[in-house]
Amino acid sequence: MDAPPSDVLVIEHEADCPPGVLADVLAEAGLTLHLHRPYRGDQLPVDLGTFEGLVVLGGGMDARDDAEHPWLPQTRRLLALALDRHLPTLGICLGAQLAASALEGRIGRRDQPLVGVTPITLTPESREDPVTGALGTEQPAVVSWNQDTVTALPPHSTLLATDADGGIAAFRTGTSLWAVQFHPEATAPAVETWARTSRLTPKGTDPREPAAALTTSPSTLAGGRALLEAFAQQVITD
Repeated sequence: MDAPPSDVLVIEHEADCPPGVLADVLAEAGLTLHLHRPYRGDQLPVDLGTFEGLVVLGGGMDARDDAEHPWLPQTRRLLALALDRHLPTLGICLGAQLAASALEGRIGRRDQPLVGVTPITLTPESREDPVTGALGTEQPAVVSWNQDTVTALPPHSTLLATDADGGIAAFRTGTSLWAVQFHPEATAPAVETWARTSRLTPKGTDPREPAAALTTSPSTLAGGRALLEAFAQQVITD
């Protein structure tokens, strides 16, 4: 008899940052995506119940803006609980910052936004990592769209990648939680939306240009999908 599908809780913070490629990857892996949109009134679960994985997506809000976005404290609690349960977890951009904050790391703000298709550098530890190792090259190009960033790793964490100015681009805490400042789930339509609506977009930018940069970078698209597939495999085998 086939095993029942595994459930993955995915927290979406705003409509402009949907699961994108992640939705396809989870479906192809036989995993069931449970999308919670607290900004639309969805109540986040009190605990992680029978979920076999957790993904916290990005968003344009400040990771510490609990007053305007009152679900953020519960999101941090779920991230901490997932680590305690050794539940495969992925934090993306804002999700990475929330993870760092929840786990006694530190977050801050870079001087200039990091926007578009940008290079990162994998650490030697990353090349052996079961998730970020799927990027396959020492200096992959990824989709970045942030100014807030992780400035200090939580305890028991491993640095997996740095960005162009030496900042933290990816880390793993323990053996089950991965956090990436970049967007492996990004699609060209999503990037064009960010370019139109984000306060981080440089003035005078044609919104079609960042989307075109992603479309014409097949290695970026392939690397993002490969990372998400590797994470899905962690959920399956955990």
